[in-house]
Amino acid sequence: MDKGLKSLAAAPQSVVLLLAQLVARFPFGMLSLAFIIHIQDVTGSYAIAGIALGAETIGASISGPILARYMARFGVRRVIATATIITTTSFLAMGFVPPEPLLLVFLSLMVGLSSPPIQPAARTIYPQITPKALLPQLYSLDAAAQEIIWVIGPLIATLVAAQFGNLAMLITIGAIQIFGSIWILTNKSVATAKIPASKTSVGRVLKNPSVTAVTFLGLLFVGSFAGVEVGAVALFDKPTAGVMFAVFSVGSLLSGFLLAPRAKGRVALPLFLGITLLGYVLIPINSGDPIWVGAALFVAGLGVAPTLGILALWVAQGTSGSETAEAYGWTTTGQLVGFSAGSALAGIAVDAVAPQAALLVSIVFGVATLLAALFAAKRISN
Repeated sequence: MDKGLKSLAAAPQSVVLLLAQLVARFPFGMLSLAFIIHIQDVTGSYAIAGIALGAETIGASISGPILARYMARFGVRRVIATATIITTTSFLAMGFVPPEPLLLVFLSLMVGLSSPPIQPAARTIYPQITPKALLPQLYSLDAAAQEIIWVIGPLIATLVAAQFGNLAMLITIGAIQIFGSIWILTNKSVATAKIPASKTSVGRVLKNPSVTAVTFLGLLFVGSFAGVEVGAVALFDKPTAGVMFAVFSVGSLLSGFLLAPRAKGRVALPLFLGITLLGYVLIPINSGDPIWVGAALFVAGLGVAPTLGILALWVAQGTSGSETAEAYGWTTTGQLVGFSAGSALAGIAVDAVAPQAALLVSIVFGVATLLAALFAAKRISN
C-alpha cells in the first residue's frame, strides 16, 4: 500500500473510528435496493417503491444538518443512539405492517428523518485525534472505504432477499445498523469528543465559502452518477447493470487507495474530475456494448473517491468548532439533492428521448462540476 496510507499507523484511533463508522453506515448501501425490492413486492408497484425511496431521501436531506447540530447540543452518543433506535424501528416495521402505500411512504420518510449522523460525527472527530499532516491520507482512505458500502451492500441485500425473504433482509440491515452504532457509541474517541454548541442559526455555516463550494460541488458531482446508473438500467438487464455499478465502485476504491494520496495541490481536484468526465464521455462511443460501458465506468470511477476525499478535507480545513458537524450535514444534503435531481432528469431523458440520453445528463453534470471546481480551486486552499 502507498506510503501515505501506511503513515496512518501513527494514528490508530483514527483508523479504528474509520472502521467503526464504515460498519455503522453499511446499511445505507443496502437500504435503497431493499426499499425497491420489498415495497415493490408487497404493493406490486415500482412507482410506490420509487416514491418511498424519494421520501427517504427527502427526509435524510432535511435531517442531516439538524441532527449534526444536535450532536453539539445533546452529545454525539445520545443523538446517534436515539436516531438509530428510530430509524431501525421504522424500516423493520415495513416487514410487519399492512402493505398500505401511504404507511410505507411514511415509514420511509421516518427512516430518512432519523438517519444517524454517523459520517458528520466521524469527520468532525477526525481532526481532534489525527495529526494535521495525516488528515489528507485519512480523508482519502475514508472516501475510498465508503465504496465498500456500495459494492458489497446491494449484493448482500439481494442475496439475503433471494435466499431467505424480504423480512430476513430487513432484519439483517437492522442487525448491522445496531451493531455498527454500538461500535461507534463505545468508541473511546466518540465518548470523549467535544463539539462546541453553535451560537448561530441553522444554515449560517453556508456563508462559509468552503462549505458553500463543497456543498455545490458535491451536488453536481454526485448528480452526475445518476445519469450513468439510470442509463445502465435502461440499456441493459438488471444483473448486468449491477455488475457495472460494482465496476464503477471498484475503480473508485482502487484510486482512493493508490492514486489519491499522491495527488496534492490545486490541480488535484480538477485532475480527478477530468478523469471521471473522460469516463462519461467514453460511454456513448459504444453504449450498446456492456464490456465497453463497464470499462468506461471503471475509468470514471477512478476519479470518485479522490474527489470526495478532497472535498471532505476542504470542509475540515475551512471550518472549526461548532461549524464542522453542521457543515458535513449540509454537504451530505447537497449530495442527496444532486442524486435526486440527476435521477429525475435522467428518467425524463430516457422516457422522452432514449436510454442513451440519460448518459448526456452525466456528461452535463460532469462538465459543470469541473468548471465549478476550477473556479473554486482558485479561492480555497488545498
